[in-house]
Amino acid sequence: MLPDFAKAKARAQRDLIRAVEQQVPIVAPLLKGVARFRQHEGGGSHLTRADSSQSTIEYKRSEFSFTLKCEEFKRFDLAVVREKLIDLARQMGEDQTKRMLEVVKEAADEVGNVVHAGGELTQDKFLDVFRKVEMDFDPKTLKLLPGFSFVMHPDMAAKVVPKVQEWEKDPEFNAKYERIMATKREDWRDREARRKLVG
Repeated sequence: MLPDFAKAKARAQRDLIRAVEQQVPIVAPLLKGVARFRQHEGGGSHLTRADSSQSTIEYKRSEFSFTLKCEEFKRFDLAVVREKLIDLARQMGEDQTKRMLEVVKEAADEVGNVVHAGGELTQDKFLDVFRKVEMDFDPKTLKLLPGFSFVMHPDMAAKVVPKVQEWEKDPEFNAKYERIMATKREDWRDREARRKLVG
């Protein structure tokens, strides 16, 4: 009877899973910087927003496969294994990104935090996006913290980005934007003050 090496296999499996998880934010950049935690039990969680409103998130099952054919296993080419692991991370990243965007859309619709452009993006509609979003700032510089970004289809970006670049040359547009950001900084200061009082 051949030895099973159960401990070695368990450790190898754990290390492989960890390696794949570390690759996910690299191959799915939208997930970079998104806080996460491992929940060991339950099929969902509760989300409590800054305004104390709540909603429920139901987890969806996702399955992915990692397969080595007999010939590949016999040769055991590390480059092939690595490519397969990266592909596995890519599958996981795409699934997590899709689900994250679904949850964000559901939450935005639920609280009415949505801007409908009506087919044509205007300066006011674009600025409405900034009015509706909660922002965090660096306490020393008061600059917007990294992580705020727009997510859109490449075809949409090809239309929107040149428009926004043109608007950025307009002093009136910039003045409106700066007024919004000044308000957002005040909102952030108020939130921070309340948080410190509660803490």
